[in-house]
Amino acid sequence: MPEATAEIIESSTRAFVAEVHDGQEAPDFGSWVEVEQAETGDTLYGLVSHVEVSSYEPGRRPRAFGQSREELQRERPQVMELLRTTVRAQVLAYRPEGDDGSVRQTLPPRPPSIHDFVYCCAPEAVKTLGAPYDFLRTLVEDPDPAVPTDDLLVAVLRQVRAAHGEATGEEHLVEAGRALSRLLDDDHERLHSILRRVE
Repeated sequence: MPEATAEIIESSTRAFVAEVHDGQEAPDFGSWVEVEQAETGDTLYGLVSHVEVSSYEPGRRPRAFGQSREELQRERPQVMELLRTTVRAQVLAYRPEGDDGSVRQTLPPRPPSIHDFVYCCAPEAVKTLGAPYDFLRTLVEDPDPAVPTDDLLVAVLRQVRAAHGEATGEEHLVEAGRALSRLLDDDHERLHSILRRVE
């Protein structure tokens, strides 16, 4: 089992916020993460829609020191220890424990628990989140209001192509593009804008 990337600190059926562990890289915007629910054994899949670096102390804002990151680490290590990275992920699918192993592209019955661990999805897991691309409907029709939807769609389509590799990546990208076209009510200009940015 790979090392956990983050730990959930806020949770709802639709989304969760997780704090990235020290020494771990934050998942990229638009990347898939998974959470194995300790209580149910279900695996939840979320799409990272926001990454934020902030101070641990709510009333205390970071300040500029005019030093490189290396200089700060050497001369003021306490400064870096006061910062934390959090990610927000939209829950878009889940795989029930003990089922046939198929992923359901819908919201899970229960949200993840506080302190459940978050892992970055391997390409094999991302492949299971492909056709019929029902999660795209959630992103288009019920988007997170704080996130630029089209930019998130660009990132998702890049993940689709990358997960399948050079051999079949373009095929799957075309299939996802067709599903997206139907959802955008044939708004060709918007679709072309999204697809152009996938390249």
